[in-house]
Amino acid sequence: MTLKISCIKLIRENIRRRGWLAALTCVLLFFMMPVYSLLYISTFSDGMPRVRLYDTLIEYFPGLLNGHSIQSLMAVIAVLAAAAALTGFDYIHSREKLDFFHAFPVKRTRWFASAYLSGLIIFLVPYTVCSVLTAAVGAAEGIMTVSLALRCAQAVFGGVLAYFVIYNACVFAVMLTGRTVTGLLASLMVLVYPSLVLSLFDALRTAFFKSFYDAGSTGSMALSDYLSPIELFASLIDQSGVGRLQISLLAAAFLMSAVLITAALLLYRIYPSEAAGTAIAFPAVSPILKVLICIPAAPFLSMLFLELMGIYEYRWLLPLSLLTAVLICALIEFVYHLDLRLLLKGWRSSLISIGGVLAVLCIFQFDLFGYDTYLPDEDRIEAVSFCPDSFAYYFSYPDTDTYSEAQLGFFVSEEYTDTLYTLMKSGIENIENGITPQNVHAGLEDFDSDSFIPAVFRCRLSGGRTVARKYVIEKSEAADAFGQLMQDQDYRKMLFPVFHLDREQVVSISLSDVYGVAEDLNLTKEQRSALLDAYEKDVLEADTDTLVNSTPVGELSIGLSDHIQDTSPWPYIADTAYSGTTVSTVQVPQFYLYPEYDNTLELLRKLGCTLRTEILPEDVASICLSFSSESMETGKYSELLSGLADSAVITEYDDDSADVTVTDKDDISMILECTESCSTGILDDGSSSPDYLDIRYSNGESFGYSFQ
Repeated sequence: MTLKISCIKLIRENIRRRGWLAALTCVLLFFMMPVYSLLYISTFSDGMPRVRLYDTLIEYFPGLLNGHSIQSLMAVIAVLAAAAALTGFDYIHSREKLDFFHAFPVKRTRWFASAYLSGLIIFLVPYTVCSVLTAAVGAAEGIMTVSLALRCAQAVFGGVLAYFVIYNACVFAVMLTGRTVTGLLASLMVLVYPSLVLSLFDALRTAFFKSFYDAGSTGSMALSDYLSPIELFASLIDQSGVGRLQISLLAAAFLMSAVLITAALLLYRIYPSEAAGTAIAFPAVSPILKVLICIPAAPFLSMLFLELMGIYEYRWLLPLSLLTAVLICALIEFVYHLDLRLLLKGWRSSLISIGGVLAVLCIFQFDLFGYDTYLPDEDRIEAVSFCPDSFAYYFSYPDTDTYSEAQLGFFVSEEYTDTLYTLMKSGIENIENGITPQNVHAGLEDFDSDSFIPAVFRCRLSGGRTVARKYVIEKSEAADAFGQLMQDQDYRKMLFPVFHLDREQVVSISLSDVYGVAEDLNLTKEQRSALLDAYEKDVLEADTDTLVNSTPVGELSIGLSDHIQDTSPWPYIADTAYSGTTVSTVQVPQFYLYPEYDNTLELLRKLGCTLRTEILPEDVASICLSFSSESMETGKYSELLSGLADSAVITEYDDDSADVTVTDKDDISMILECTESCSTGILDDGSSSPDYLDIRYSNGESFGYSFQ
């Protein structure tokens, strides 16, 4: 027969037993929320012009209620959730307490419900009160509006749900263990395990696969946001703090919580009394847990160790991971038995763990699934993009939604899929021959790197999946393919930044020539628009050879407006001299001018702008040449150095590199005649020369470039 004791009475008794935790929660939340918010707003208002203050506070204030704007509060919420779970069910880790509680004629589900709900109440009540007080602080400062109140409510809801996720995960972990210490370790493992596994997958792909390219949020990291409790906790805090809580994230949080709490309840119902005081409550799962922990943890810790040591040679990863696996297995066995003599008791599971680590690393080391040689069937490809590394040096896009896509390359028309497909085949062949992006970037290549360029390819497949790879291809092949792509006027409009400009935001245009010093063109709005029209026409008509091999004679830089409009109802604003509308300018450079750009150059001449084609020695005060150790060893510039006057100052460094500073006009004239800037063509990746020239003009301005 079971007693029908009120669950409310059991909850009261549980909270009374954990009064210290309730008091600690109240104190921490009170100081971290209303008190901190009051100090934050007071300090914040002293360090910023009033015109910006209101909008900035509106943006950051909701984050003060859940930890988005104050990371320490987010940590406090997580710690309180773990503490509530561990202290609420700590009695199951003591044989005497467990027998005492279960001796009462009360159903286990009622015991579980009382302990579980008391842990929620201990946090929710003070958190709700402190949230109201924090909102009152905002109202007292005159920033609270209806829209802000709704955002604050969403932030509080996100904070509660984030606590809920951590709390449920820790309750589940406690049910697996028989000691509080192992319960804490198990909680940590449950919280981070999915994130550990999925992040390790990307780390191993980066380390071993030659064609791997991180195209932003990968599938594994996207899964981590929904499957890992700690990542879900952080996402709930972040999204609710900025007022963008997604339905998919809410669904994942409720689903994960439901799964965890159901599993915890089922485990509690069958929790054996003899499990109290043992490391793992269910001995049958001990070897399974060891295998699941060891296989991802060993390579992860090994890679972390190598990174901390500054070692990026992954040939040591396999032996180091095997050694780490042995140590992890021994440590887990010690945690299980607390006896050094029993470290080899679970030798079968230890062998499986070590074998699993070996198998995983061999899959990546030898690319057993053919990641680097994978090429989708051409009939499955809907679109392909092509983005050499040089595009990042050549193009500068305005800050728009297309910026991230521009970093990965724009998709070309279907008629050019064959062209890029052939280029990808060539890239795979180069990887098989040891010509990889890693070798090029690390300078370890045993081939003529000037003839090759790394490039990112993206394939959008018929099923909606996107595959990204990075290969090294010959510049001649890239130039041929680029020439074919340039026949598509729509592709040119996607590729060149001038077609991404919002003409209404263009407030200035500056021009620089061979001197490299930008001068603002005093143009009207109509003149700026006409100049951009001429530039667009030249870009659409430019020959591929011009873009690849020609040297620019000048460069335009476009100034875009960045308005900050004061619409604040905040009473302090009316009393400040900062009120009104302010405008800042964002510069978008690298609109190159070539001798073949007849329309643009002719219009510039009509506007009174003449581009200089050479630097006059009398305009230069000094020149500093920085020679790499390679140039010094090969004597590449020996003739130039030998012709300098005695006034030249030569500074040598330990790595055999050197700086040469000249002020003599004859030396300056000779250097200007003997050196020229490296090509800035559309397929130049900025690595053609490690030598650098810095020019100081007589008027105090300066200009520098790599030279050859």
